[in-house]
Parts: sequence; C-alpha cells; structure tokens
Amino acid sequence: MEQIDIAAFVRIVLRLVHALAGAIWLGSGAYLLVALTPLRGVVTSAQDTLRAAQLRFRRWWVIASALLLGSGVALMFDRLADGRGTALYVILLLVKVAAGLLALAATGGLLPRGASWERGSATRAWLSGRTVLLLGTLAYLLGVLLSVIYPPDPTAGWR
Repeated sequence: MEQIDIAAFVRIVLRLVHALAGAIWLGSGAYLLVALTPLRGVVTSAQDTLRAAQLRFRRWWVIASALLLGSGVALMFDRLADGRGTALYVILLLVKVAAGLLALAATGGLLPRGASWERGSATRAWLSGRTVLLLGTLAYLLGVLLSVIYPPDPTAGWR
C-alpha cells in the first residue's frame, strides 16, 4: 500500500476550501446583486426581504471570507516558499490579492459593523455592489489562472 503524503493532502484540502469559499462568496454576492436588488423598486416588501437576506447570510459570508483569507495566506506561502514562482506568477498573485482585499474591504470585511453601517453611510457606499462583485470575480479567475500556470505539485500524485 502506498504511503499518503500528509503535506500534499493538506494542500489539496486547502485548495478545495479556498475554491468552495470563493464560490460561496461570489455566488451570494451575485444572487443579492442580480436577483434580489432589482426587486427593491418593484415589490414593496423587497427592501425588507433584501435586508433580511443580507442579515441572514452574513454569518455564511463571514465564514467564507475567513476561510478565503486563511486558506489563501497558507496557499500563498506554500507556493512562494519553494522558490519556483516566476515573476509573472508573483505579479498575478499580487493583483489577485489586491482585488480580493479591496472587495472584502468594500463590503465591510471581517470587521464588526456599527449602527452607521446598518443605516447606510458614505464608507459603505465607496464601491458599488457591481464593483465588489467584479473585483471578487477578478480575484477568483486569477486564482484559476494561477493554479494552471504554476508548476504542478509532484507530491500530489498527478502529472
């Protein structure tokens, strides 16, 4: 029986967690922006429904954000520690990290919200929902690109 490389297994789990958390984060943002937000002007109860959906999903969004940040940091150090990352890889990684952090910061990030956030404030409005979704999508797609251009992990058993 072949021995399992624990480090390779952990890297695979981190990649799956990172991809799933990104899908939850982007999917929820797309749903709120594309499906629920346009209803605000059409249905009188839509504003309350939108606020309730945002508040109920916030817990999942915070978990997805924390998993994205944690797994992303671990994967970034893992990839850069072996010295095989090219200049192109590092540049794309920096753009991905910047886009992801901007998107997280624009939506409130992992910071606690005060009463002014719930009432609506200029701080919250500095980036529109579309811009946040675009930045998150850019970060996600760059992650896919980075996983393709980076040399494969020889310990994972795939070529």
